[in-house]
Formats: sequence, structure tokens, C-alpha cells
Amino acid sequence: MQGKKIISRETADHFASLLRQALEERYEGKFVFDPIEVESAIDNYGDAYLDTYIVFDGDQKNLDPRWTAHLGIRMWEELERMGIFNSPVFHYVVKNEWEEVFHGKHPKAYGPK
Repeated sequence: MQGKKIISRETADHFASLLRQALEERYEGKFVFDPIEVESAIDNYGDAYLDTYIVFDGDQKNLDPRWTAHLGIRMWEELERMGIFNSPVFHYVVKNEWEEVFHGKHPKAYGPK
């Protein structure tokens, strides 16, 4: 079994940086992606994965779902180099919703459910 460990803060931050780079290259100034919050999480099988919130400001109709749906696949080789063998989970959140609903914090910051 690959999981059973928490992914380090350093690894999560590195992944967030790579995501930002990929998003900014793809969308070339059409969006502001900030923040990109990445946290280690454990799935129902006890395996670690990256729970990722990508907060964006811009016209949502320009956020290409064909491209964003495959972002994890695009990043797969880099994930393996980081020792991560489970797909990240991506949540795309409009900036004002992030501020109103999540108060600018990753949902895990609220503690256990």
C-alpha cells in the first residue's frame, strides 16, 4: 500500500508552486490564482493525497474545463518524483466565495468535522 503517511508541508508547498506556474502559463494573465492552498489529506483507505483549493479571480467562462480536468494527469510525473502516488483532488473556487464561505482559509483549518 502506497499511503499511510502524511505528505510534508514542504512537498505540499512545492506542489502549490508547480500548480501556480502551470496555471499562469496556460491562462497568461486572464486570471489571478491566489491563494492556492494545498494540504495533505487521508482518503477512506488510509492513503495520503493532496487536497487542493485553487482560488481564482477572473471570468469563469474562460476557465477551460477540458484543461483543468486533466491537470492532475499533466502533473503526474512530478507527483511521482515527489513520492506521491495518489491523484490530487482539485477544487476551483471563485475568489469572492473563498472569502465569504471559507474566510480565506483551507477548510481543514476549521478542524475535524
